[in-house]
Amino acid sequence: MGKSNFSGKVALVTGGNRGIGKSIALYLAERGADVFITARDKDKIEETVKELQKFNDRCNGRSCDVRSHKEQIEIFKKIKKDYGRLDICIPNAGAATLAKATETSLKQWSRDIDTNLTGLFITATEAMKIMKEQGSGNIIGIVSKAGKKAFLLRAAYCASKWGALGFLKSLAIEGKGCNVKVTAICPASVATDFQKGNPAGMDWMMSPDEVSRAVGYILNMEDNAYLDEIVLSTWTRKKR
Repeated sequence: MGKSNFSGKVALVTGGNRGIGKSIALYLAERGADVFITARDKDKIEETVKELQKFNDRCNGRSCDVRSHKEQIEIFKKIKKDYGRLDICIPNAGAATLAKATETSLKQWSRDIDTNLTGLFITATEAMKIMKEQGSGNIIGIVSKAGKKAFLLRAAYCASKWGALGFLKSLAIEGKGCNVKVTAICPASVATDFQKGNPAGMDWMMSPDEVSRAVGYILNMEDNAYLDEIVLSTWTRKKR
């Protein structure tokens, strides 16, 4: 795929200061988009914004906990004030508890649900409100293969991601009536800090850039084409 031109497009990426989110933010900024990132780590955001501004000085960011409705509302107000529109929204922020269902505390459960499901709900619905007014836009939720398959040690995480996938598919039906495309990307294991400590290591995992390229593929589809879901699996070559 050649380099696309997203000049004039405004994009929001949550969890945009590291891993998959940072890769997507850089991908879009390099191709001309005005990218706004959010995350909880203010220092990391400032570092990433500097990297984004090497491609486009209109890129910016602000600390935000996606679990907070109030904080997210302030982000959308700022985007409307500073940019006047929103064309691309990537709800990406995530958290994961490593535990069996019976060993998951209520605090861990709430963290995963509030971040991966409720946080995505707030981001996507607020983006949809702006895009409805415009009559155009793309919402691309970064879910997980754990939103389609159960894993023993990811009980809370799977629950949150299955919910996120179901919600995005419902939102997609609503978006069809106002020219807003809603897509879910469900990647298998991605080699990021999120996977540090994985007992199987990370050599076999895909890079976050593969997810960015999937985002690019979706955004480059012609107006009459639509993907409601992309599943990215890891590929292990058999040794001869």
